[in-house]
Amino acid sequence: LANFGYVQGFSPGTQISAGFQNQFQDQNAVRNLFNPYSQSSLGVTVTQPLLRGFGAELNHRFIHIAKNSEKISDYVFQQQVISTVSGVTRLYDDLVSLNADMRVKQQTLATAQRLLEDNKNKVDQGTLAPIEATRAEAQVASAQQDLINSEGYVRQQELILKTVLARNWGDDPIVHDARIIPTDTLGLEPLPTQPPREIVAQALISRPEYQAAKLQLTNSEISLKGTKNELLPEIDLTGSLQTSGIAGQFNSSSGAGTNYPGVGGNYGTVLDQILKGTYPTFSVGINLTLPVRNRIAQADVARDQLQVRQTQVRLKQLENQIRAEVEDALIALQRTRAAYEAATQTTRLQEQSLEIEQEKFDVGLSTNFLVIQYQGYVAQARSTEVEQIGRAHV
Repeated sequence: LANFGYVQGFSPGTQISAGFQNQFQDQNAVRNLFNPYSQSSLGVTVTQPLLRGFGAELNHRFIHIAKNSEKISDYVFQQQVISTVSGVTRLYDDLVSLNADMRVKQQTLATAQRLLEDNKNKVDQGTLAPIEATRAEAQVASAQQDLINSEGYVRQQELILKTVLARNWGDDPIVHDARIIPTDTLGLEPLPTQPPREIVAQALISRPEYQAAKLQLTNSEISLKGTKNELLPEIDLTGSLQTSGIAGQFNSSSGAGTNYPGVGGNYGTVLDQILKGTYPTFSVGINLTLPVRNRIAQADVARDQLQVRQTQVRLKQLENQIRAEVEDALIALQRTRAAYEAATQTTRLQEQSLEIEQEKFDVGLSTNFLVIQYQGYVAQARSTEVEQIGRAHV
């Protein structure tokens, strides 16, 4: 005959176990009332912890930890996406900045070529010494070299972007030969109007690694509560109900009478006795187990306490790091904006100085050397302006 059992646990720590036991025996003992006979029992036991293992929050802790771990994985994925997008954006901004610098070099070359053309005309007219045309040619050659270098930097940055964006860009001739043309231009973002404290608070909410660290601390605290519960005494309230049945052929050698339930019955009679509760058994009790020097649980508590403190320290360090990054970014943004405004002012003044010097040169009140020198000042000022606005996007 088969035996069956079922055990079910519940949130408060309650455990219900049920069992159905069957046996069939055929013996040669002459004193047995039944021989052969069938005997079965159906029992249900309910156990409710009162201290150790009590509470829905305690018994759901592994589910809560698993759900938090799933959220942590999502935050890690978000952080990876943010890092990837941020990296690509930084590379693209670098390409925009390099293209802007290349246009500056093109303007410088165009200015130098116009000066060379003017000087050649004046040399042909006999109003300017030939050496001045040579100096202008040297300026053009220098500007061409700067433009070649700038174009090379642009092509190199395009290759870097292709490597990041296209997995097999080298195998596709179209992608390999394609140029990346930025559609954006350099510009400064407006300064934030919120107080730094509000910006830091928003950063803490938006940073996935900080939210993941907070959940990690929550998991550590949940584990600590579970291990502390293992230090408590084990007090369980138990109750059980069992009903049995027995039936079989009457053994005349036993010397007993036949006025007993189940005499001459079969397995159906046993089941009928169980359902009617012919032989019931009830019990209620309290089981008490007092741990003596529960060193395993004590060690687990000490380990989890240390884990909680370490997680708290890491969370605080991350918070301080985020605060420092936000403060540093605000300072850098203000400094970069001020530097860009100064560079813009310098460029405007240098362009005005070049125009004045060019006018003086046209009427013979200045020299070719000074004009070339001011052209260099303008080129340097424009490059500095592009560099400062590029830093604002780092």
